[in-house]
Amino acid sequence: MFPVPGPLIVVSAALLAAGGGAAPLCTLPEPVKIIVEPRTADLVYDHSRSMAALQGQQLDTINPYGFDGVAVTQGFMEGAIAMRPSVKLDYRLVAGARAACVFYDTIKVEISITPRITVASEVWGDPCMRRAVIDHEMKHVMTDRRIINKYGRVMGERLHRALAERGFIAGPMHPEDMEAVARRMQQVVFQILEHEYKKMALERAEAQQAVDSREEYDRVSALCPDFKAPQGAADAARTRGW
Repeated sequence: MFPVPGPLIVVSAALLAAGGGAAPLCTLPEPVKIIVEPRTADLVYDHSRSMAALQGQQLDTINPYGFDGVAVTQGFMEGAIAMRPSVKLDYRLVAGARAACVFYDTIKVEISITPRITVASEVWGDPCMRRAVIDHEMKHVMTDRRIINKYGRVMGERLHRALAERGFIAGPMHPEDMEAVARRMQQVVFQILEHEYKKMALERAEAQQAVDSREEYDRVSALCPDFKAPQGAADAARTRGW
């Protein structure tokens, strides 16, 4: 909340615009701090459910096999990417408190993932298949980590470039306009980040799909030829509809 000094004074346009050769009324007291922090929560494992139960899990990636083929889900990785932005603004009164300047102080963005690997209880009980499935699911975890690290840099650079074009400081303005201008300045940051988040989500989906290729599925299955999926799991996979 920006306090509005009273009494409110209508300031002429000549006062709000610095005259030719005059020092600007609004200058940044110090550089704006833009901080983007990618974070990964501790990896959690869940092996409490049977393989048959896992066949009902809706997956984000597309089954790489043909319509006649059946892929039995032995495990999966899940974890949403959350983005939490915050914008701290500050202001200065100038021209004898008859005008104001609003500027960015600190912009902080946290991008976090909470990875969770679920492995069927039958797979967990087989040392060979457990290693094979976990190694595969770790590729999904590492893909997410790579994506948020990349977009941590991208978002920081994009924010700096876009705000530098618009100006890190607004004003001089009538003091009563500070609230509205501050909301617009915050909204611009959120719009820039939302645009980059959508690009990140699309790139993430494509990268995760690349992990779940048919070649990778066949490779994992071939690592443990003695492991057989329970008949109930295979039946559930055939009837799940995807």
